[in-house]
Amino acid sequence: MKILIVTEMWPPLSGTFVVEQIKSLAPFISITVAVLVPHPPNLKCYQWLRSPLIAMPASPCTMPELGENIPIYYLRYRTIPELGKYLNSWQAWRVLRHFLQHQSERFDLLQAHFAYLVGFAAARAGRRLGLPVVVTTHGSDINYYTHRTPKNIVAAWLTIWGLRHATAVTAVCEDLKNKIVALDISAEHIRIVPAGIRETIFYPRGEKSALRRELQLAENGKLFLFVGNLIPVKGLEYLLHALARVCKQLPMVRLAVLGSGELEKSLQRLAHTLGIEQNIMWVGRKPHAEIPIWMSAADFLVLPSQSEGYPMVVLEALACGTPVIASRVGGIPEIIVSSELGTMVPAGDSEALAHAMLVAVSKKWDSQKLITFARANTWAERAQRFLQVYQNVLKSKARSVGNKQQMTNH
Repeated sequence: MKILIVTEMWPPLSGTFVVEQIKSLAPFISITVAVLVPHPPNLKCYQWLRSPLIAMPASPCTMPELGENIPIYYLRYRTIPELGKYLNSWQAWRVLRHFLQHQSERFDLLQAHFAYLVGFAAARAGRRLGLPVVVTTHGSDINYYTHRTPKNIVAAWLTIWGLRHATAVTAVCEDLKNKIVALDISAEHIRIVPAGIRETIFYPRGEKSALRRELQLAENGKLFLFVGNLIPVKGLEYLLHALARVCKQLPMVRLAVLGSGELEKSLQRLAHTLGIEQNIMWVGRKPHAEIPIWMSAADFLVLPSQSEGYPMVVLEALACGTPVIASRVGGIPEIIVSSELGTMVPAGDSEALAHAMLVAVSKKWDSQKLITFARANTWAERAQRFLQVYQNVLKSKARSVGNKQQMTNH
């Protein structure tokens, strides 16, 4: 079985989970990767008017982590500045189709990561070339790009078209599947395949006090941890207001914020206004391999998001033996299935969040139960689910071809 993975999400900027999926599948099937790379032109000179919108792909590259047997093609497509990013799906489709038409290797199916842009490009290319397509949805591609707002109308139309014309769709959680069904897409074509954890990275890294010394953190007091982008949907404003309430009762509480983003300066100003700037460490972004150390050093992970898909950071924290306090949104209730794993609160309710943080501090947690639960959700298990999806798609295609031949013979 030969699969072409099509994605825009790719290291170093993003897409660690795509790499992990590929690694888990590599022992079973042949994989090639096509990374769609947006190429914004020089607006002042309007170079895009003089440059070809499609260029032949360069020779394949490799990634040490994936080995020599998985070729990676970087397919650059031109953006259109006047019309904005919401028409880039069309450009991405053109360059992907061009690649497939000139590629000597023949693939059995395409898998597109992310419904917006890549899903449309892959579904249209597959439709033109007779290839089955699996579109894998992750969260914001459904939560945002399918909303038919005036600003988003073109992106929504293209994204939904891609979902409707895919051979199969996978969703990372039941919540996302329900939202896709609400777009008038048959539930029969949707399978739930969450992302998994890499157990060789996410595991308890040692005793908390020793880890805190290593990270140059105070050893006394409870340590809460946030990991993610500092953007509005993550709800950091509510976390800071909640922390201010908690600090009135527990002055030694600390919050470590791992990440960066557009709200960093405004959040720091809010922390100053609330009088909790001494209780917060703005750590910034950290390499993926260092995050388990912070998770192991923390007493709790806090995720106050307003919207989510299936946040892997929750499973990763549990795998490190760290309980989670999170908003009851998206796929989070499908991870925190027991009060022994963590606590959920309504999104946007800083008072409820503060109460949950105080209760969590006073509760006794069994870290081994958290670890055992998380380790049942590895990439090795997820790989078998993806293989089943692929096999079902190819069987369906074979039946369809057989039926057409019978009709032709009759």
